[in-house]
Amino acid sequence: WVREFMIKQWYQRRVRVCKVAVYSKLHPVVAEVTSTSHILSEDSFLSLQLEDPWLQEVVKMFGEVVVPLESLLHTEIYHSIVSTSISEMTEYLEKLVMMCSFSQLGGLMLERRLRFLSTYLSSLSRWSAREQFARLNYIALLLCAEQLSEVSEIFFISSPLSIQDVRKCLKLRTDFRREEIEKIIN
Repeated sequence: WVREFMIKQWYQRRVRVCKVAVYSKLHPVVAEVTSTSHILSEDSFLSLQLEDPWLQEVVKMFGEVVVPLESLLHTEIYHSIVSTSISEMTEYLEKLVMMCSFSQLGGLMLERRLRFLSTYLSSLSRWSAREQFARLNYIALLLCAEQLSEVSEIFFISSPLSIQDVRKCLKLRTDFRREEIEKIIN
Protein backbone atom coordinates (compact mmCIF):
# COMPACT_ATOMS: atom_id res chain seq x y z
CA TRP A 1 0.00 0.00 0.00
CA VAL A 2 2.96 2.31 0.52
CA ARG A 3 3.96 1.91 -3.11
CA GLU A 4 0.42 2.68 -4.27
CA PHE A 5 0.33 5.74 -2.01
CA MET A 6 3.63 7.01 -3.45
CA ILE A 7 2.45 6.44 -7.03
CA LYS A 8 -0.75 8.33 -6.27
CA GLN A 9 1.23 11.20 -4.72
CA TRP A 10 3.56 11.32 -7.72
CA TYR A 11 0.60 11.40 -10.10
CA GLN A 12 -1.06 14.22 -8.14
CA ARG A 13 2.17 16.23 -8.20
CA ARG A 14 2.50 15.68 -11.96
CA VAL A 15 -1.05 16.92 -12.49
CA ARG A 16 -0.33 19.99 -10.32
CA VAL A 17 2.80 20.80 -12.34
CA CYS A 18 0.80 20.43 -15.54
CA LYS A 19 -1.96 22.71 -14.28
CA VAL A 20 0.45 25.43 -13.27
CA ALA A 21 3.02 25.15 -16.04
CA VAL A 22 0.99 23.94 -19.00
CA TYR A 23 -2.81 24.05 -18.75
CA SER A 24 -3.07 27.67 -17.70
CA LYS A 25 -1.21 28.73 -20.85
CA LEU A 26 -2.53 26.11 -23.24
CA HIS A 27 -6.26 26.24 -22.44
CA PRO A 28 -6.93 29.78 -23.73
CA VAL A 29 -5.22 28.96 -27.03
CA VAL A 30 -7.12 25.68 -27.44
CA ALA A 31 -10.38 27.45 -26.51
CA GLU A 32 -9.99 29.68 -29.58
CA VAL A 33 -11.33 26.74 -31.61
CA THR A 34 -14.82 27.86 -30.58
CA SER A 35 -14.33 31.38 -31.93
CA THR A 36 -13.76 30.23 -35.50
CA SER A 37 -16.43 29.00 -37.88
CA HIS A 38 -16.56 25.31 -38.74
CA ILE A 39 -19.16 25.83 -41.42
CA LEU A 40 -16.66 26.19 -44.23
CA SER A 41 -16.94 27.00 -47.90
CA GLU A 42 -14.50 25.36 -50.30
CA ASP A 43 -12.50 28.59 -50.44
CA SER A 44 -12.19 28.92 -46.65
CA PHE A 45 -11.32 25.21 -46.39
CA LEU A 46 -8.53 25.62 -48.98
CA SER A 47 -7.32 28.77 -47.24
CA LEU A 48 -7.13 26.98 -43.88
CA GLN A 49 -5.24 24.11 -45.49
CA LEU A 50 -2.57 26.60 -46.52
CA GLU A 51 -2.46 28.50 -43.25
CA ASP A 52 -4.36 27.53 -40.13
CA PRO A 53 -3.87 30.20 -37.42
CA TRP A 54 -5.51 28.11 -34.67
CA LEU A 55 -3.35 25.07 -35.36
CA GLN A 56 -0.23 27.22 -35.61
CA GLU A 57 -0.97 28.83 -32.22
CA VAL A 58 -1.56 25.48 -30.48
CA VAL A 59 1.70 24.08 -31.86
CA LYS A 60 3.53 27.30 -30.96
CA MET A 61 2.18 27.22 -27.40
CA PHE A 62 3.20 23.58 -26.91
CA GLY A 63 6.62 24.51 -28.25
CA GLU A 64 6.95 27.43 -25.86
CA VAL A 65 5.48 25.79 -22.76
CA VAL A 66 6.12 22.06 -22.93
CA VAL A 67 9.28 21.56 -25.02
CA PRO A 68 11.53 23.68 -22.72
CA LEU A 69 10.61 21.37 -19.83
CA GLU A 70 12.57 18.57 -21.48
CA SER A 71 15.91 20.13 -20.54
CA LEU A 72 14.74 20.90 -16.99
CA LEU A 73 13.17 17.60 -15.98
CA HIS A 74 14.17 13.98 -15.71
CA THR A 75 13.25 12.14 -18.94
CA GLU A 76 10.53 10.02 -17.32
CA ILE A 77 8.92 13.05 -15.67
CA TYR A 78 9.05 15.07 -18.89
CA HIS A 79 7.38 12.33 -20.95
CA SER A 80 4.82 11.83 -18.23
CA ILE A 81 3.97 15.54 -18.24
CA VAL A 82 3.70 15.54 -22.03
CA SER A 83 1.33 12.57 -21.85
CA THR A 84 -0.76 14.18 -19.11
CA SER A 85 -0.87 17.46 -21.06
CA ILE A 86 -2.05 15.68 -24.20
CA SER A 87 -4.77 13.85 -22.27
CA GLU A 88 -5.95 17.06 -20.66
CA MET A 89 -5.93 18.92 -23.98
CA THR A 90 -7.89 16.22 -25.82
CA GLU A 91 -10.55 16.06 -23.09
CA TYR A 92 -10.89 19.85 -23.12
CA LEU A 93 -10.89 20.03 -26.92
CA GLU A 94 -13.63 17.40 -27.08
CA LYS A 95 -15.84 19.53 -24.82
CA LEU A 96 -15.16 22.57 -26.99
CA VAL A 97 -15.86 20.73 -30.25
CA MET A 98 -19.21 19.59 -28.86
CA MET A 99 -20.19 23.28 -28.56
CA CYS A 100 -19.59 24.04 -32.25
CA SER A 101 -21.57 23.56 -35.46
CA PHE A 102 -20.02 21.92 -38.51
CA SER A 103 -20.39 21.50 -42.24
CA GLN A 104 -18.83 18.49 -43.92
CA LEU A 105 -15.79 20.60 -44.83
CA GLY A 106 -15.59 21.81 -41.22
CA GLY A 107 -15.51 18.16 -40.14
CA LEU A 108 -12.75 17.48 -42.67
CA MET A 109 -10.76 20.43 -41.31
CA LEU A 110 -11.20 19.15 -37.76
CA GLU A 111 -9.97 15.71 -38.87
CA ARG A 112 -6.93 17.30 -40.55
CA ARG A 113 -6.12 19.38 -37.46
CA LEU A 114 -6.40 16.37 -35.16
CA ARG A 115 -4.19 14.23 -37.40
CA PHE A 116 -1.54 16.96 -37.46
CA LEU A 117 -1.71 17.52 -33.69
CA SER A 118 -1.55 13.80 -32.95
CA THR A 119 1.56 13.42 -35.12
CA TYR A 120 3.22 16.54 -33.71
CA LEU A 121 2.50 15.68 -30.08
CA SER A 122 3.65 12.08 -30.59
CA SER A 123 7.00 13.51 -31.70
CA LEU A 124 7.38 15.20 -28.30
CA SER A 125 7.01 12.01 -26.35
CA ARG A 126 8.09 8.41 -26.39
CA TRP A 127 4.46 7.37 -26.54
CA SER A 128 2.07 7.77 -29.42
CA ALA A 129 -0.71 10.30 -28.88
CA ARG A 130 -3.07 8.29 -31.11
CA GLU A 131 -4.83 6.59 -28.23
CA GLN A 132 -5.41 9.90 -26.48
CA PHE A 133 -6.95 11.28 -29.68
CA ALA A 134 -9.18 8.23 -30.28
CA ARG A 135 -12.48 9.82 -29.20
CA LEU A 136 -11.76 13.09 -30.99
CA ASN A 137 -10.71 11.28 -34.16
CA TYR A 138 -13.92 9.31 -34.11
CA ILE A 139 -15.96 12.49 -33.62
CA ALA A 140 -14.16 14.05 -36.61
CA LEU A 141 -14.84 10.93 -38.67
CA LEU A 142 -18.56 11.30 -37.94
CA LEU A 143 -18.50 15.03 -38.66
CA CYS A 144 -16.86 14.64 -42.05
CA ALA A 145 -19.25 11.97 -43.30
CA GLU A 146 -20.68 12.97 -46.66
CA GLN A 147 -24.11 11.51 -45.91
CA LEU A 148 -25.91 10.14 -42.89
CA SER A 149 -26.07 6.73 -44.56
CA GLU A 150 -22.28 6.45 -44.06
CA VAL A 151 -22.69 6.73 -40.30
CA SER A 152 -24.00 3.22 -39.78
CA GLU A 153 -20.82 1.89 -41.45
CA ILE A 154 -18.60 4.21 -39.41
CA PHE A 155 -20.39 3.42 -36.13
CA PHE A 156 -19.48 -0.25 -36.28
CA ILE A 157 -15.75 0.50 -36.52
CA SER A 158 -15.05 -0.20 -32.83
CA SER A 159 -16.62 3.03 -31.63
CA PRO A 160 -15.20 4.65 -28.48
CA LEU A 161 -18.47 6.65 -28.32
CA SER A 162 -21.84 5.65 -26.96
CA ILE A 163 -24.93 5.84 -29.15
CA GLN A 164 -25.94 9.03 -27.30
CA ASP A 165 -22.52 10.57 -28.05
CA VAL A 166 -22.87 9.66 -31.73
CA ARG A 167 -26.28 11.36 -31.84
CA LYS A 168 -24.86 14.49 -30.19
CA CYS A 169 -21.99 14.59 -32.69
CA LEU A 170 -24.26 14.21 -35.68
CA LYS A 171 -26.49 17.00 -34.41
CA LEU A 172 -23.48 19.32 -34.68
CA ARG A 173 -23.73 19.01 -38.46
CA THR A 174 -25.89 21.82 -39.79
CA ASP A 175 -26.88 19.87 -42.90
CA PHE A 176 -28.12 16.72 -41.12
CA ARG A 177 -31.78 16.74 -40.08
CA ARG A 178 -32.49 15.66 -36.51
CA GLU A 179 -35.30 13.29 -37.47
CA GLU A 180 -32.99 11.53 -39.95
CA ILE A 181 -30.33 11.22 -37.25
CA GLU A 182 -32.85 9.60 -34.92
CA LYS A 183 -33.87 7.11 -37.65
CA ILE A 184 -30.30 6.08 -38.40
CA ILE A 185 -29.09 5.88 -34.79
CA ASN A 186 -31.53 3.75 -32.82
